[in-house]
Amino acid sequence: VLPKPRRQLLNSEQQNQFERKFDELTVTKQKEQPPSYGKRVGWKPRNIDDFGDGGAFPEIHTAQYPLEMGRSKTGTSGGALSLQVDAEGNIRYDAIARQGHIESRIVHSQFKDLVPVNQRSDVEQITLDRPSEDEVKETTEKTREALEKIVQGKKKAAQPKNVKSDKPLEPTYIRYTPGQQGEAYNSGATQRIIRMVEMPVDPMEPPKFKHKKIPRGPPSPPAP
Repeated sequence: VLPKPRRQLLNSEQQNQFERKFDELTVTKQKEQPPSYGKRVGWKPRNIDDFGDGGAFPEIHTAQYPLEMGRSKTGTSGGALSLQVDAEGNIRYDAIARQGHIESRIVHSQFKDLVPVNQRSDVEQITLDRPSEDEVKETTEKTREALEKIVQGKKKAAQPKNVKSDKPLEPTYIRYTPGQQGEAYNSGATQRIIRMVEMPVDPMEPPKFKHKKIPRGPPSPPAP
């Protein structure tokens, strides 16, 4: 009476194959969770999965970038200095001390710098000749220019903006034209010439501002 079924029932072998394919499609990879609190000795988060769904771990003292936040995208080394060697092939460990200084700056960063000159093995290679006259003049000129620059800066900072001179200023003449041109002055002129002079100051006038004395600051420390 019933119609013929469209699909036949699966036997045991076909059923097992179907279940295996279904498991491969539905089962997802379980994310790696970080160790529990108290068991993180020696463990450092490396990738995004190590943080789980949270942020950084404050008890782990290392650079951490949860969700790649804060990580430099340029790929630079963060301003690290490149490895440098001298003429003999030895690594120059004083490169970090010379960073930001001129090449002529003397930096003592080796053990031989603590040894007296007359006891060093390379004393024959050290030249202790006096500088020439040209070098002395050049150094003197650079020193003079540097001192003048410092003195000029201090003098400019000490100068007041408004210097009051005893000599009275010359009068200034101003041509004044009123806004209402319909009205004239008593003399019938439409304009006037105003002579502006500085008001004289009474030398016996009391001061207008009260200068409050503040306590003197601490003295300078003694010379070492």
